[in-house]
Amino acid sequence: NDDAAVWNDENGNCSGEGIEFPTTNLYELESRVLTDHWSIPYKREESLGKCLLASTYLARLGLSESDENCKRFMDRCMPEAFKKLLTSSAVHKWGTEIHEGIYNMLMLLIELVAERIKQDPIPTGLLGVLTMAFNPDNEYHFKNRMKVSQRNWTEVFGEGNMFAVSPVSTFQKEPHGWVVDLVNKFGELGGFAAIQAKLHSEDIELGAVSALVQPLGVCAEYLNSSVVQPMLDPVILTTIQDVRSVEEKDLKDKRLVSIPELLSAIKLLCMRFQPDLVTVVDDLRLDILLRMLKSPHFSAKMNSLKEVTKLIEDSTLSKSVKNAIDTDRLLDWLVENSVLSIALEGNIDQAQYCDRIKGIIELLGSKLSLDELTKIWKIQSGQSSTVIENIHTIIAAAAVKFNSDQLNHLFVLIQKSWETESDRVRQKLLSLIGRIGREARFETTSGKVLDVLWELAHLPTLPSSLIQQALEEHLTILSDAYAVKEAIKRSYIIKCIEDIKRPGEWSGLEKNKKDGFK
Repeated sequence: NDDAAVWNDENGNCSGEGIEFPTTNLYELESRVLTDHWSIPYKREESLGKCLLASTYLARLGLSESDENCKRFMDRCMPEAFKKLLTSSAVHKWGTEIHEGIYNMLMLLIELVAERIKQDPIPTGLLGVLTMAFNPDNEYHFKNRMKVSQRNWTEVFGEGNMFAVSPVSTFQKEPHGWVVDLVNKFGELGGFAAIQAKLHSEDIELGAVSALVQPLGVCAEYLNSSVVQPMLDPVILTTIQDVRSVEEKDLKDKRLVSIPELLSAIKLLCMRFQPDLVTVVDDLRLDILLRMLKSPHFSAKMNSLKEVTKLIEDSTLSKSVKNAIDTDRLLDWLVENSVLSIALEGNIDQAQYCDRIKGIIELLGSKLSLDELTKIWKIQSGQSSTVIENIHTIIAAAAVKFNSDQLNHLFVLIQKSWETESDRVRQKLLSLIGRIGREARFETTSGKVLDVLWELAHLPTLPSSLIQQALEEHLTILSDAYAVKEAIKRSYIIKCIEDIKRPGEWSGLEKNKKDGFK
C-alpha cells in the first residue's frame, strides 16, 4: 500500500499487521497546531499529511477508533488544524503554494471521512470537519471562489451525473471549483452512498441525522439536483415528520439538543430542492423552540434561549446568513407567543440565563408592551439581590431602545418601588437609573434620567449616602460630552449654584457638589 509506505517508511514495516500510528508526527503536529503562534504543515510527506494517511489506512482496516493515537488525532488536533487553515483571517495573506497544499490536505481529509463513514458508529466529529471543508462561505473557499475544478468530473461520472457542479455562468454565483472537487471526490469514494445507507438505517437518532446532513446543507447550492435530490427528498420529509412527533417527555433528552441544528441544515436543503417547504421548516424551528422553552427542564429552556438568541443574531447581522429567519417574522413570533414572559418564568437567578433573555429584549425594544414591562418589573418583588440585579441588567439593556411611552412607564414603576422599598434596594434603583442614562442613545432619555436623579437628590428625607450616590450618577451622565448638550450642562451648573446659595438647606452636601462641578 503506497499510503502506508509514505508514513511507515521510518518505522521500517509496511505489512498490514503491527502498523503503528506515527506518534512522532502527531506530537510534532500538536505542538504546531495547538498554540497561539501556529504554523501548520501542508505537504503530503509532512506531519499533517502523514497522520491523515495513517488514519485513513487504519479506518480501512476498521481500527481507527480503537487506536488511541489515531483517535487523539481525529478528535482534537485534526479538527483544530482544519479550523485554522479554513477559517482564519490569515488565509488571505498566504501564497498559491500554501493554498494548493491545503487543497491537497482537504483531499486527504475527504479520503479519511469517506472510508470511516462506511463503518459504525457514525463519526459525528469527523462529519463536523467535513462540514467545514464543504462550506463555500469560509475564509479559505471565499478566497478561492473563482477557481475552476482541477479535474474533469464528466469523465469520471458521465454527462450530468456529477454530485456537484459549478453554476453555468459566473453571473449567478462564483464557480467554487474547489468545493465542487471536494464534494465530487467524496461521491467518487462512496461517501454519498454511505451517508444514504446510514440515513436509512433502523432507529437512527435525530442527532445522527443532523451530523449526516450538515455537510450537504452547507454546500446545497452546488449539489447537482438530478443526482442528489432523489436521495435527500425522503430525508427532508421524514425529518419534518419526526420533529413534529417529538413528545413533551422527550424534550429534556440531551439528544434533542441537535434538533435546531438539524432543522437549520434541512432548511438549506429545502431552499435548494424543496422551496415550498421552507416556511414549513421555519415554523417548525420556532415551534420546537417554544415547546422547549415551556418545558420544566432547565437544560431544555437554556438550549431554547441559546437558539432563539442565535436566530436573532442571524437575522440581524449585517453579513447575511443564508438560512436566517426574517427579522419581522421573528419579531411577530416573539410578540404573538409572549416568548419573553414565558422565558422570565424560568431561572432568572442564573446570570447566564439572563444574558440569553437580554438578547430577546434588545430585539423587542420598542415592541415590548407596557404590560410585559410591568410583569418584568414585578418579578423582583421580594427576591434576592441577585435576582434584582439580573432584572435590572435586563431592563437597562432594553431601555436603550425604549420610546417615550415605555420610558415614562418605567420611571413610574421605579417611583412606585422607591416609595415602598428599603434604602438597600433604593441604592440599586439609583444604579439602574444611572445606567439607563449612561447607555442612552437619545437626548430625551438622558434628559429624563437627569431630571429624575436631580429630583431624587432633593427629597428632604433622603439619607446623605443616597443623595451622594444620586449626585454621582448625575455627574457621570453630565460628564459624557457625546450624549448631553452643553446647554443642559450649563443649566445644571446654574441650578447647583442656586442650591449652594440657599443657606442651611444644603450645607452638608455643598462640598460634594462644588467638587463635582469644578
